[in-house]
Amino acid sequence: MGQKGPPSGRDSGKKVGSFRSIFMHADGVDKCFMILGLFGSLGDGFSTPLVLLITSRLMNNIGGSSTSAQNAFLHNINKNAVALLYLACGSFVCCFLEGYCWTRTGERQAARMRVRYLKAVLRQDVGYFDLHVTSTSEVITSVSNDSLVIQDVLSEKLPNFLMNASMFSGSYVAAFIMLWKLAIVGFPFVVLLIIPGLMYGRTLMGLARQIREEYNKAGSIAEQAISSIRTVYAFVGENKTISEFSAALQGSVKLGLNQGLAKGLAIGSNGVVFAIWSFMSYYGSRMVMYHGARGGTVFAVGASIAVGGLALGAGLSNLKYFSEASSAAERIME
Repeated sequence: MGQKGPPSGRDSGKKVGSFRSIFMHADGVDKCFMILGLFGSLGDGFSTPLVLLITSRLMNNIGGSSTSAQNAFLHNINKNAVALLYLACGSFVCCFLEGYCWTRTGERQAARMRVRYLKAVLRQDVGYFDLHVTSTSEVITSVSNDSLVIQDVLSEKLPNFLMNASMFSGSYVAAFIMLWKLAIVGFPFVVLLIIPGLMYGRTLMGLARQIREEYNKAGSIAEQAISSIRTVYAFVGENKTISEFSAALQGSVKLGLNQGLAKGLAIGSNGVVFAIWSFMSYYGSRMVMYHGARGGTVFAVGASIAVGGLALGAGLSNLKYFSEASSAAERIME
């Protein structure tokens, strides 16, 4: 960051930096935090498939018990109960590492980013502010908004994506370990579980951009009226300004209704889970009757298929935030 000013915000806003630019302000401590947070996110995601795996064995022990083998029954129940207890302790540690480490490193990197950005701006020549800064609040707004976008990705979106990705892979690995024949039959249904999440994320992103543009139109009217309040008052233009401002807000109202409709359709589309459950129950019952499968295993495999597909759809909806953070990091780096 030398004496020459960066390109204008309009030009740099179109650039999308690499994903590595999000971590350009990380030091050694932040790297340790991110490594620990990575293990915590992966452990948090794998905890759900492990719970289903242990639950399937527990249900099979309960369903296959007999009065003549009471000691063996109690031994198996106690063994699975102890395994769930150990898993609870491990899940607590992983969730703590995921929440604390990613939040901590996000705050550290965002604070360091703001300080470096302000130092770079103060080193610029006076001509930079005449040519590239339209208002004094633009610098503050830029460093606040861009750093908050990156901090939100580091603290929440990235660990959420890692957790959902590990839950997806762990769920299907557990399903294939428990009953691979039923897992193969249910694997194609993952497409139906991903579609609602992707549809909601894509539609919501487009509507949010249009709503922001509509609010900018209304904001420009209010800003122009307030900056020239004496002229408005002198020519009795209050009612005209209010009418123009109300008319500019009507577009955002319609887009807000469309946003609610899209959200309702996307959430309602998750009802396909019940259709998948019905098919898995039917096919699982055939395997119990003719192939010697056990009821607890069939239930756990069906749950793994449903949970894994929903986790993948929820994780992919976070990808759009990574591109926004990369673009913000590129603007700050320039």
